[in-house]
Amino acid sequence: MRWRKSGEQKPESGSSLDIPRLERELGVRIGERGKTALSLACVEMDRSNHRELGAEHLIVGVIEEGGPAAQLLVEHGMTLDEARAQIAEALWEPGDSVGEIGLTSEAANILATAAEAAGMRGHPAIEPEHMTYGFACSGFEITSRVLHMVGVDRPKLLQASEHLLSPNGH
Repeated sequence: MRWRKSGEQKPESGSSLDIPRLERELGVRIGERGKTALSLACVEMDRSNHRELGAEHLIVGVIEEGGPAAQLLVEHGMTLDEARAQIAEALWEPGDSVGEIGLTSEAANILATAAEAAGMRGHPAIEPEHMTYGFACSGFEITSRVLHMVGVDRPKLLQASEHLLSPNGH
């Protein structure tokens, strides 16, 4: 796992997420590392033949981005292989088209929580650390199942996420 450097080419996906529209809906900008994590999540969605970008794809995207949020997830027991195993178990019908994609309601709520976390802290953009905070706060079915199945202690992940977002956390 490594942290992608600024300016490093983002992975290509057959599907695309309308980032400007998502930023308007969330009311906050998505930072470069956040865009990379979302792009990696789209690649994972395509790889698994899913039609919507879900929480499990976001988890993979954050881990693959390789920054502090990924390290936090790994330290709490979430690995890339385990996240992908959870995707494989999800009951999805294969997608049959590429192009603009939508978010599951759970993924949309995670990103809304990430936007709120960024806004409350005066951060100018959503980054993977805000998304991880969203995972820890999420009470939704898939995120809860994925974190539980790999043994992640959500209260501890939430506490560590809050620390990571604090001024002294980086």
